[in-house]
Amino acid sequence: MEDRSNKNRIDGKSFDKRTLPIRRVAKVTKGGKRLRFSTIVIVGDRAGSVGVALGRGADVKSAVEQGERLAIKSMKKIELIGDTIPHEITLKYGASRVLLRPARPGTGVIAGSSVRLVLEMAGVDNVYGKILGSPESNGNAYCTFRALKALRSGRVLERMTKMRERIQLKEESDKEKKIKEEKRRKDNKKKGNDSRQNKFQKKDRKQNNKVIDKK
Repeated sequence: MEDRSNKNRIDGKSFDKRTLPIRRVAKVTKGGKRLRFSTIVIVGDRAGSVGVALGRGADVKSAVEQGERLAIKSMKKIELIGDTIPHEITLKYGASRVLLRPARPGTGVIAGSSVRLVLEMAGVDNVYGKILGSPESNGNAYCTFRALKALRSGRVLERMTKMRERIQLKEESDKEKKIKEEKRRKDNKKKGNDSRQNKFQKKDRKQNNKVIDKK
């Protein structure tokens, strides 16, 4: 599976982009074969928003750009509970059929193919995913996206206290990550300033040595 990732900023928000394997489609016409390219693009902010779309174009770049534009338009906010999904769900889309199940903290994303990419872009950290139907990656990506959109967290939060605790754990872990990132940025900035000062000091020493040698 081809994995292309980069970050884009739209309206002040940063999104990650992943593409599934690019397919070359040949259409036989009266004048000969007409080659085009298509690919599934998955866009998400890893914080509960994700979008999936198919892009087509005369070349690879135009196909990816069209898919990214359509994926951003189709972006939806997923109803998550902390770092997992609120309940188990099985959804069928065409020949594809996907099962998603909540998992305990520390489990990670146990899924394969395009199901894993969609879950990671949506920001689900702990979940079980199983492909029950066709292994076709494009169909499974759409099926997973529809399953995430069908999740409902209201009743789960009313009845299950453990799920409420998951939200608190997620918030605490996010705060710790922010503190660590700020500390790392400050350390990097301090190291950069120290290295600049050392460079200036070395230049000054060289100039002083040159002046002494001339004398």
